[in-house]
Amino acid sequence: MTELVREDHGAFALIRFEGTEQLNAFSSDTYVSLDRELDIFAREDRWKALIITGAGRAFCSGQNLKEEHDARALSRGALRSRLELLQGLTRRMRALPKVLIAAINGPAVGFGAELTLACDVRFASTDAYFMFPELSHGLYFTNATLELLPAFAGSAQAFDLLLSGRRWSAAEALAAGFVSRMLPSADLLPEAKRFATQVASSPTEAIASTLNFIRSRHSASVDAALAHEVETLLTLSAAAPAAVNTSQRAKS
Repeated sequence: MTELVREDHGAFALIRFEGTEQLNAFSSDTYVSLDRELDIFAREDRWKALIITGAGRAFCSGQNLKEEHDARALSRGALRSRLELLQGLTRRMRALPKVLIAAINGPAVGFGAELTLACDVRFASTDAYFMFPELSHGLYFTNATLELLPAFAGSAQAFDLLLSGRRWSAAEALAAGFVSRMLPSADLLPEAKRFATQVASSPTEAIASTLNFIRSRHSASVDAALAHEVETLLTLSAAAPAAVNTSQRAKS
């Protein structure tokens, strides 16, 4: 199981996913813990930025496999609640008047890739890659992937990635403008911390205004995408219960 470790760096905070040496280690408890950490971050006035990163060989490579299997038997109401928990993370992150930085140290797959979409800035190590493999496994997307990926990487790239489910390297993501910096693994976190320190030197209201204006360009369509994803997953669940899940495991 993935555990969350918080670090206080004065003007910014860091959340690290511990336990990613074991792939597919995210569980419902992890999502609840992340929501709690985001709430703590939101209420601490000293923190103007948050770095989210992984430990070990992955950033976040998917959901706990036992929970993934069990999710296929959920009732319609229970599945809706599960989706609302997942999507609530994206809603909370996009509403924060603070800068969210993803320091992507390794594979970001399924929910892990979706989590990076909710961040404002993405730095990736040369070892990182992204995958959105839901369709290739008969599943569907969550967390406004259908809006945010085209917005950040372009429609042509989004069609390619979402319809094929292929691995997308950090170098390709950099070329597409999805990540802003690609760094050797040893330099990733120090660079993210330098950036967070630089951001935190700016006035709080100016940061919030900048974030709000840029994010607002997609707010209505993000809400529409979130609603569409829930209803589509519920429809798929009713048609083929064994094929529905809310995240996707990584390819080892």
